[in-house]
Amino acid sequence: MATKEQVARALAELQIIEQIVNEFQLRIATLDAALKEHESAISLIEEMKKAEGGMEVLIPIGGGNFVHGTITSTEKMEVSVGAGVVVTKSVEEGHQIILKRKDDLIRMREAYIQRLQEHLTRAAELRKLLESARTE
Repeated sequence: MATKEQVARALAELQIIEQIVNEFQLRIATLDAALKEHESAISLIEEMKKAEGGMEVLIPIGGGNFVHGTITSTEKMEVSVGAGVVVTKSVEEGHQIILKRKDDLIRMREAYIQRLQEHLTRAAELRKLLESARTE
């Protein structure tokens, strides 16, 4: 039989866990969006590597809008290295950098999912305790 103090602690812990679960879900959604961007970049780079010269592309300008453009050089690309710094790399070097970042994002996402699952398991335990205390 759970005491009133145990029930209060369980309820408080459950509320905190629910906030943590929401935060993890938001982080995972953000990582999913970043992964999608990296996958799009990787796909375009792979097409660039196949191209013999320039290639026609749609360039996103924000808000779901695009303009038509031509990639005139498939030899070099500009790669963000963080803190607003962009450097020129060969397409192959840029491809490798983006692949590594994608792998890092996948690992981070998997770690968040694992921690999310741990919190969901604990929340289920607390709900079971609270339910059993309520029926007593």
